[in-house]
Amino acid sequence: MTAKVTYLPRELPETREQKSAPVRSIAIVDDDEPVRRAFARLLRAYSFQTKIYDSGTEFLRSLNTSVPDCVIVDVHMDDMSGFELLLRLSYMGLRIPAVVVTARDEPGVQADCELCGGAALLIKPVEGQSLLNAIETAIGTAADRDARGQ
Repeated sequence: MTAKVTYLPRELPETREQKSAPVRSIAIVDDDEPVRRAFARLLRAYSFQTKIYDSGTEFLRSLNTSVPDCVIVDVHMDDMSGFELLLRLSYMGLRIPAVVVTARDEPGVQADCELCGGAALLIKPVEGQSLLNAIETAIGTAADRDARGQ
């Protein structure tokens, strides 16, 4: 029986860099608690950091301490609509990529979404992969826009 000997290099590199994707923070603004929890659970499973808010007002207050990489916002909420929230962000000079969700597939919602700066519109119930794709599109579109200086 013959043994095969493999020689290891005498010196190992001093530093080894492990490249990993940046952790993205996603804000979920929806007045429906089960929807907030379901979205958060799905996104955490894909290594997103999530923060949930039950109103647009609560989310706006949170911006004093941190700004997310993307926001998922419901159109129909009690204190302000998702579109009103997006307009307020715009007036504040914040360009947070937004995915808009709604349970009501009404005429004009897509146009309103685009006018308010939403990158994607999803109709509830939302499939997990559709949400993930919409987030990546929203973040990618914002990055492209920033790279062009728009």
